[in-house]
Amino acid sequence: MFNSAGYNDINNIYKSGKRHGHSVNHIACLKEITLFGKNRRIEFSLSSQYKQSIEKHNEAVKQNRKFVGQLITAVCFLGSQGLAFRGHDESVASVNRGNYIEVLNMLARYDSDLHNHLESSTAFRGSSPDIQNELIHSVSELMTMEIKKEISKANYVSLILDETSDVMNKCQLASVLRYVTADGNVEERFLRFTDVSSDRSANSLFNHALEILNDFECGPKLIAQTYDGAAVMASQHAGVQAKIREQYPNAIFVHCYAHRLNLVLAQSASFIKEVKVFFATLSGFRTFFAKSTKRTEALDSHLRKRFPSIAPTRWQYHSRLAETVHEYREGIENLLVSIIEEPEEWDVETISSARGLLSLLRDFDFNFMLKIFSSIFPYSGALFKILQTKRSDIAFCNTKIDEFKHHMQRLRGGFDHLWSEMENVFDSNGPTRPKRIRIDSMSGEERKNSYKRLFCEIIDVVCQNVC
Repeated sequence: MFNSAGYNDINNIYKSGKRHGHSVNHIACLKEITLFGKNRRIEFSLSSQYKQSIEKHNEAVKQNRKFVGQLITAVCFLGSQGLAFRGHDESVASVNRGNYIEVLNMLARYDSDLHNHLESSTAFRGSSPDIQNELIHSVSELMTMEIKKEISKANYVSLILDETSDVMNKCQLASVLRYVTADGNVEERFLRFTDVSSDRSANSLFNHALEILNDFECGPKLIAQTYDGAAVMASQHAGVQAKIREQYPNAIFVHCYAHRLNLVLAQSASFIKEVKVFFATLSGFRTFFAKSTKRTEALDSHLRKRFPSIAPTRWQYHSRLAETVHEYREGIENLLVSIIEEPEEWDVETISSARGLLSLLRDFDFNFMLKIFSSIFPYSGALFKILQTKRSDIAFCNTKIDEFKHHMQRLRGGFDHLWSEMENVFDSNGPTRPKRIRIDSMSGEERKNSYKRLFCEIIDVVCQNVC
């Protein structure tokens, strides 16, 4: 009361002070100031056993938090590496109990507390499937919360959707949000896979997109949407992109640059007959060696290099195969010759196929096409990597596309140099001179002009469609 109304009875100050010293408020305050910083409780003073039980409980809580932290570390490690958690047999007698349990066992080798916990705990060991799923869900929820915090501070957001089939042949829709953080960093955050096998219509995918935008509260910030070129996604009238633009007019549609580059290069080049034949025959090298383990072993021992896989709509896969054949051409030829010259070591099919591939390697037309595309692929491959980089903006990508166009123009003007290299390799008097049947009757200059027209046609088709 003194601190609010003051005190003015100086004559009775001694009595007032004594009376205040016995008041409840004074005693409570004195107790608090005495115990301040000592973390003592009255229960501890009355019972030491109670104090010990509290300390024991706190120590157990501390250890459990440490164990849970190690469990979360294992979950985050497996998740970041894309590894499976469960094993086929997780029993104690199993040789391999699954990645999750094996990672915990590895950590336990260097942590005696964790080892004792895993060996002796009966209430909470942390290795059951339910615990694994709960930890995965908890980490996912925490990451989602952090993404929502970043998006709440971002001014603009773009949506990326793409479909793919998993090993169970189910159609999984990958959802990604791209935005600029408050620090100015461009981030692409993968959100989830969604099974859309039962319904892949435009309405179903549109509802899925709306659910994501509403969940992350970023609909009004949406300025772009990116998908592949499938009609259900990209159609201007009934596709997903059209339906989203009805809700969010600022969300312009951008066809995935890398996907478009693949389609344009692969489909445009296939309209040229000679190019289509070249890639069809080029794939024969990979097929020949992949068809037999003995052939693969021979390839490994001779070249120490294998042919990459190919896909009809993946231009960069063709580039890897062409670059491999071009780089290891001499070694491949020597290997095929050794197969033909050792018929007792190989079956009839292998020898016959080896003769066909060897004739290709010694064919002028094949090597002419190989030379052209070995000059194009390094630049198209670099452009593809740039378009796949999440931090590349549209202006930067357009600049690189212009650079690719300028390189194609320079390459187009260098036909004479390329022709001279081909003539040096293939002597006109040798057995491997040009074999294009429709120009066998032509003179040397006419033959050169015919190949030049083909060369320019290839360059123009690639350049025009990309740029």
